[in-house]
Amino acid sequence: MPSNRLTTRLTTRLITCRSLGLLALLPAMALAAGDLTTLFTTPQERQLINANRYKSEEVKRPQPVQDEPEPSPVQVLLREEVTVEYRISGISLSGDGMHTVWINANAYEDGEQLDDSSRVKVIAGNDVKVRITAPDGKQYFGTSGETLAVTYMAPIDN
Repeated sequence: MPSNRLTTRLTTRLITCRSLGLLALLPAMALAAGDLTTLFTTPQERQLINANRYKSEEVKRPQPVQDEPEPSPVQVLLREEVTVEYRISGISLSGDGMHTVWINANAYEDGEQLDDSSRVKVIAGNDVKVRITAPDGKQYFGTSGETLAVTYMAPIDN
């Protein structure tokens, strides 16, 4: 058996020596690999790459200015102040949500548009009111039996 132990020891030392020898060669192998990772081998190739990299695209020549059409004269929008009186005769609240308002003896449903493009909205609650929104966005509030003077700026034809 002693010879078997001796063989094992010798084998272990031999493997260790070979491993150390390979470790010693690693720096030399790394230097050789460093040469292989270089992309450009000659200064002429490097110069060519640099020249192509920094070369600007073709100079864009300015396009000739196209004649722009003359702008049409600005048409002045003339407006006049309009005042319309609306008499709220009655308000009918419906359970299905479609309320009706009588204005100047005509019935209008909630959200409907009046003759002058004003809008009608019934606001139900403790105090039932009618909101009339004029074409310019102004809002007027009233209830049954009241007359509202709605004033807004309306465009006039030139």
